[in-house]
This record gives sequence, C-alpha cells and structure tokens, in this order.
Amino acid sequence: MPSRNFSLRLSLFNAVLFLGSGIQLPFLPLWLKDRGLPDSQVALVVALMMAVRILAIPLGTFIADITQRRRSVIIACAFGSTAAYVLLGFMPGFWPILLTGMLAAALLAPIVPLTETLAVEGSAHYGLDYGRIRLWASLSFLTGSLGAGALLEVVPVSSVILLIAGAQALGALVTLLLPPDSAVRVASRVEPIRLASLITLVSAASFIVFMLAAGLGQASHGFLYAFGSVYFEDLGYSKFVIGLLWASSVMAEVLMFAFSNRFYRSFGSVRLIMLGTALATLRWVVTALAPPLGILFLVQTLHAGSFGLTHLGTMHYIRERVPANMRNSAQGLYAVLSSGVLMSGTMWASGALYAGLGGAAFLVMAVISALACGLAMLLLALNPKGLPAPGA
Repeated sequence: MPSRNFSLRLSLFNAVLFLGSGIQLPFLPLWLKDRGLPDSQVALVVALMMAVRILAIPLGTFIADITQRRRSVIIACAFGSTAAYVLLGFMPGFWPILLTGMLAAALLAPIVPLTETLAVEGSAHYGLDYGRIRLWASLSFLTGSLGAGALLEVVPVSSVILLIAGAQALGALVTLLLPPDSAVRVASRVEPIRLASLITLVSAASFIVFMLAAGLGQASHGFLYAFGSVYFEDLGYSKFVIGLLWASSVMAEVLMFAFSNRFYRSFGSVRLIMLGTALATLRWVVTALAPPLGILFLVQTLHAGSFGLTHLGTMHYIRERVPANMRNSAQGLYAVLSSGVLMSGTMWASGALYAGLGGAAFLVMAVISALACGLAMLLLALNPKGLPAPGA
C-alpha cells in the first residue's frame, strides 16, 4: 500500500474518531438528567461507563493479538457500539440505561488503543509522522464538543443521544476504509501472542516504571478535566473565555503533533515523557497561583507538552520496546492504567480536593507529575538510548 494511501485512511478515521466522545463527555450527563435520573444516578452511570473500560480494553486488545485480526476487532467494536448507543436512546428508567450505557462504553473502549497501535506501527513502517495522523483525533474531539454545543442552542437536550449515535455511526462506516493488517506487517510473519510472554513483559521492572511514569503524568490532568472550568469560572471568567482557554490547549496540542517527528528525533521516547511531565509540573504550579488571563492562556498551551509530548513518548516507547505480537495488549494495559485506574482516581478525588483547597489543589497534581518525571528519569537509566527493541 502506498504511504500516502495509508496516511489518508488513518487521518480520515482519526478525523471522526473522537466526534462522539467530544459530544458525550460534556453533554451525556445533561441527557441523563433530561431522562429523569437524579444526580446520584447520573454520577453512577457516568462512573460505571468509565469503569467498564478497565475490563473491556484489555479484553479487546488481547483478542486482537490472539487472532491477529486487529482491523476486524475495530470494525466489530465500532458497529456494535453504534447499535448500543442507538438502543440507549430508547431505554426507559435507570437500570436499562445503566446496563445499555455500560455495553456501549465497553464496545467502544478498545477502538482507541488499537487505532493508536496501528497508527504508530504504520507511521514507522512507511516513514510517516505519527503526530500528523494523530492531530486529527484532537481536532475531532474539539469539533464534536463545539459543534454539539452550538446545535444544543437550537435543538432539545433529548437530541444528545442521537448526536452521539450519529457520530459513532459515521465512525463505524469509516472503519471499513482502514488499511488491512497486512499493510504494516509485510516484512515478516508475526507470531501469535503467548500469555506467558505477555506476563513476562508486563512484570519487568522497566515496563512497570514506564507504565507508572506515563500513567501518572496523564493522570495529573484529572483535576483539570473535572474542575478546571469550575476553577476558571470562580476566577471570574465568562463561559466564552473558558471555552477559549480549552480551545487554546487543544490547538497547541495539534500544532505540536504537526511536528511530532522533529520532537521524537530530538529527544527520543523516554526523554519526551520526561519533558512532558516536567512541563505538566510547571503548568499545575502556575495555574494554582491564579495568574492573569494572558499568563493563563500561555499556561494552557503547555497542554502540548503535559499531554502531547507525554503521549507521543508513550506511543513510541511501546513501539520500540514491545514485540509486535504484543503491542495491542500493551497499549490496552497502558490505557487501562492511565485513563482507567489512575485518571479515575484523580478525578474521583477532585471534589474533595477542590472543596478543601480550591485552586491550590493543582499543587497536588504538580506533585503527581513531578513523581512521574522522576520515574521517567529512572526509566532512562533502565533503558539507555540505542538499546534495541526486544523481539521487534
């Protein structure tokens, strides 16, 4: 397959990948309340839809490694989740909504880590810039949230589930254009995964340190995601300004991804994680000080480092250090720890932190990201530059 063809197919899929998530994250709770659920049940539905990912991601990615049919798993999950979201719109009452929502979330969960692995492997295989494929996912999330926000000014909240289902249906159709698995595995036959080999990999000291460094670095964003807008509003900023603050962080991330190969060639995977977590520490410390708006906008652009560089280093580290037949599973385990266990933990603690500390709670996130940076330094000692990837 020509490299341009591969890049176009993956970029197109990434351009719709997070449309549904961009709608769901801010607006699904409003739909749940519109369906008559009290606040406690809304919180439980949202929490369990997140928690089910802890089981669904490793299961889906492991199936992809066992069968060596990653594309088929992505397609099945995409169409299955679309059907579940359509069904969710017809569910009456708390228990049917909860169970159907968990099913939809479980089917959706493996798609992102499997797509990330495909994009990283394919970029390396064809000599492409991974970030220029990944940036479309960031733009799709922004488009989903801004577009849905604008639509909900003229359509009822009850339409939210239709918008989510429609976005997922569009994504499911585009999965049919994904490159075949053989497009990135033409050089040699990839042996099926062995459970014993996977256990050996994930129990190695270097892999554990890597997972904690990258996972804690991303989890330090939990307080921002949960209470960032509340904090900005308490500082006296309008909803329009708050929206601009969020948009500036996404656009800085997109700009970084547009030149990601330059960053990777300059720093390497582990140093990218070190730099990203160091910038996260700076970001949280300055944000806690309630700086003037101009400084706050500059601090928000550090998202390109705190999230973007850390993510970039993480994706390349998995490609470098994990054998090809286990990369889907490794990606899934990382996603579970990072966006499942650790991120959920910091978001769950955010309510109590904000009630007790206010904006100073960002200093707690700074401690977490500083710990992640220290672990990344340790990882560099365990994985000197130039060490060949095992079994790759």
